Amino acid sequence: MHTYILLILLSAFCHSFYNFLMDKSGGSRLFLLLMFLIACSIATTLYISSSKSLSISFPIFCIIYSASLFYVLYQIFVSKAYERGEMSRLYPLTVLSPILVTVWASIFLHEHLNFGIVSGVVISTLGAVVMKQTTMKLADFKQLFSKQNAYRGAGFALLASLFYSVGSVLDKSKIGGIDLVPYLWILLTCMAGNMLILSLIFDGKIFKQYKTINWTQLAIAGVAAYVSFYSFRAALQQIDVSIAVPIRTSSIIFALLFGIIFLKETISANKIIGIITIIAGIFIINISL
Repeated sequence: MHTYILLILLSAFCHSFYNFLMDKSGGSRLFLLLMFLIACSIATTLYISSSKSLSISFPIFCIIYSASLFYVLYQIFVSKAYERGEMSRLYPLTVLSPILVTVWASIFLHEHLNFGIVSGVVISTLGAVVMKQTTMKLADFKQLFSKQNAYRGAGFALLASLFYSVGSVLDKSKIGGIDLVPYLWILLTCMAGNMLILSLIFDGKIFKQYKTINWTQLAIAGVAAYVSFYSFRAALQQIDVSIAVPIRTSSIIFALLFGIIFLKETISANKIIGIITIIAGIFIINISL
């Protein structure tokens, strides 16, 4: 079990790393699209070289495709939320998916949840929320669900959490019955395809951002994205999604460390409390398994 937790932590590290590289590129949505196309190319190459046969029914393919679509919608709605309000204010609403995943997994996947696991999920999620709060005042927390000023994108942020939670449950429902290499090829190909189609139809202007792309960073980010997807789903084949997703919130800790080390960002009391809370939540989940 500890091996799978380490795989999830590796996924969290790679996730924060490729997001760090994307932020350095100015948060370009073209960077995000090209990064997934690179990850898809890696998945395709590994699948072809593995010579593993792929035989899945159409209903199973539809579920995998649906998972990929919900993941893409998560990315889109996070972006839309940040366009309408302040990222530092809205981020907590985009990371509520662990709690939603716990609910869906219990209802639809019949995953066993004890008090310790539920407590760990809530505590780690609370830690992620605290890290992005500007103050610890109760009034500031209440404003999370406001639609005023910096919180105008709250609805999109909440929908992002919902989409990610649904995608995670669909992902888990079928990943156990298919070899990981071809499974990841299908998932990433569908994600990259959906992102490309939606960009061409609704957001064609992003292709003008190609001059801002650092191609070396893009290539590294694409590899990191593939490693993140692979390691997380290697663990997901053996561990409940209601456990895996909350542990992956540790990515926010790695993101903070990248900011401090490379961007010289300051660390506040809120961030320290958030880190301690996330680690405590993960520890409680670990000892409750």
